[in-house]
Amino acid sequence: MTATPISPWHRDSQSPSRRSSSRSRAAYAEQLPRSYLYSGFTTVIDLSVFDRGFLDRLKAAPVGPDIYDCGGALALANGYPMAMIGGDAGWAVFPNFLYDPRQKDRIPSRFPPEAHTPNATVARVAADGGICVKTFQETGFGPARNLPTPPLEMIQEVIRESHARGLPVLMHANALNAWRFAASAKVDVIVHGMWNWNEFDGSRAGLPEAIRRVLDTVVAARIGFMPTLRVIDGQGDMYDPAFLDDPHLARVLPPSLIAWYRTPAGQAMAVEMRQGFGGASDQRIREIFRGATDRAGLVATYLVSHGGRLIFGSDTPSGPMFGNPPGLNGFLELRRLAEVGIPLDRLFAAATIEAARAFNLETRYGTVEAGKVANLLLLRGDPLKTVTAYDAIDLVISRGRVLDRASLAVR
Repeated sequence: MTATPISPWHRDSQSPSRRSSSRSRAAYAEQLPRSYLYSGFTTVIDLSVFDRGFLDRLKAAPVGPDIYDCGGALALANGYPMAMIGGDAGWAVFPNFLYDPRQKDRIPSRFPPEAHTPNATVARVAADGGICVKTFQETGFGPARNLPTPPLEMIQEVIRESHARGLPVLMHANALNAWRFAASAKVDVIVHGMWNWNEFDGSRAGLPEAIRRVLDTVVAARIGFMPTLRVIDGQGDMYDPAFLDDPHLARVLPPSLIAWYRTPAGQAMAVEMRQGFGGASDQRIREIFRGATDRAGLVATYLVSHGGRLIFGSDTPSGPMFGNPPGLNGFLELRRLAEVGIPLDRLFAAATIEAARAFNLETRYGTVEAGKVANLLLLRGDPLKTVTAYDAIDLVISRGRVLDRASLAVR
């Protein structure tokens, strides 16, 4: 199975949180590559590298999936997600940012404009071995709103420079206006579902015509899309008192980390987010999140039924949000996509050959053929008949090495 990504952005790269104990973080990092394999991920692509050392250690693990990446993300200066970090830290976390002449007074003079053009930033991704380029179209949320976004001409130049080097361009977009922008730019893949419908968020009569027109443009342009419904569902799960008791978690997360997630420090993100819901009950918060993924589900099913390019991506969002556990989140995403009505044959293709094609890896992965990498799963069920087959793994074959699934679980 090929899937994406490890993490689009994380306050502490892919580790749980700086607030958790060093022992929990070390146990998490050691188990992470095994948990991906346990969950059926034989190949993983990190769409935005924030800690090259951490990623290199994952790649060097004695047992783990094949790992590729998109290098440093091309965030707009002072835009999303750089602005979500705040202060000077954003410049360190996003050294491959795009220079914005409109903000020249807000960009430190130590960053010369010529080093942050589309040409220069894409060249760095290629030089670092990246197989793709990640961009963003997002105005922000919570305390960081009305953020600057890249102009269309800038992203079109990013696309030209990337395609000249054989690199696909992926754009973070989760709202109607962002999807419209991505379609106009003709990016290769839209990352995230359209859970924000902007002025149509209150619609109760299916997909509004204005949204259909954007989706038809996406289909006609052959732009791929990753629904990543679990990004939002997982945030809702932080308000489900039973979530941390799910036995699936005990197989992919160290017990010390699960225990930490039950502490006030581990619950801090949920508490912080709760404040933005104006005193709503936890049940109501879960309903709000589910409403957003229901909207994104309608978009996904429309695209699939009209010939759109569905590409599987699991995601692991920012902050210590325990509702999106790496690896396991892939199965949860597949299950949710089946629930909203995506046909099982399209899910299977999205998680294998379509994902490989999206990243120009189809000559090495995606199908069982002579000469391709021997990354395979032996399942006890038929994924074309039931989505639960993805959690019924007997053996994981990683580059020809046969591994019993049970041996990959948390010890």
